[in-house]
Amino acid sequence: MSYETHPDELEIPGEPSYRADQLRRWLYETPVLTPAQMTNLPASIRDHFGDSHWPFAVETELSADQGATRKWLFRAPDGASIEAVVMGYERRTTICISSQAGCAMACTFCATGQF
Repeated sequence: MSYETHPDELEIPGEPSYRADQLRRWLYETPVLTPAQMTNLPASIRDHFGDSHWPFAVETELSADQGATRKWLFRAPDGASIEAVVMGYERRTTICISSQAGCAMACTFCATGQF
């Protein structure tokens, strides 16, 4: 689904139409980890998405190497754990997302493979 083909999907009942555009910008242009980071939306809307519509809850967020490495543990609606790691190096950035709960790669920096 894209905003261009389904703009009405983001309309919020009882809210002005510009709220859908604000929400679209957060979802498609400046993605955030939690609805609480959508600072131009009222708390009632952020709370609504946090309670019922946000696909993954950020359970843990860690930083190491003076911020060059960042790691997140997400909790899926079914309870599965999904990890994401971003490692910034001088000439490249490496991103790892365990797209399956219980990934068998067992990378040393990732706890998912240790389960």
